[in-house]
Amino acid sequence: MPFTAEQEQQILNLLITKNPNVETKPTESVETKTQQESQKTIAKSVVDEAKDALNAEKKAEMELTQIQNAVKFNLSVKDFVSKNKNLLPDESDKILTAVEHKIYKNDIDKANSIRKSLLESFLEKQENIDCLTESMKAKAENYKSLAESDKEKKSGDYWDLVEIGVSLKHGKSKANELNKINGFTENSGNPLEQKILAKAAEKFNFKLN
Repeated sequence: MPFTAEQEQQILNLLITKNPNVETKPTESVETKTQQESQKTIAKSVVDEAKDALNAEKKAEMELTQIQNAVKFNLSVKDFVSKNKNLLPDESDKILTAVEHKIYKNDIDKANSIRKSLLESFLEKQENIDCLTESMKAKAENYKSLAESDKEKKSGDYWDLVEIGVSLKHGKSKANELNKINGFTENSGNPLEQKILAKAAEKFNFKLN
């Protein structure tokens, strides 16, 4: 007796579902998959937000430090130039006067402009270069090789050439005076100069060579 169409379909369905050779994989619902992807996205965004917040804090701290240093420099540079008038180029006072007649976006730009101008003025004179240590002479040459915009932007990194240069220039001058009084000559050596240089190196935390 032939099977009816309905019976044939039932048998076929039974063979498909009961066949031990047919592997069936559990299907992952669209909702579950969406939830998992959403959780990954949330976890990633939280990490990114934390990193962004940390970077923002570091940037704010750096900018605050730059502003504080610039304000401190702008307030003290006039006194520095006044105290070291005999050791700095003659035009140093005029540089400060010129700056006061200019308008700057902020204290950082003003400080950079002053430092760049005084640096260039100081390094133009060979006698000022000669008073520097060998490592600082190399640093001075590096500064001279910078583009004009970088000279201003990075002036804070090179300002010690003026500070230390003035200190060394003063120390050498004073040592020469005292050594002459004590009977030392250039041929007999200059022991006091070395002591003064060592003291300056300790004060400004740099190596003599």
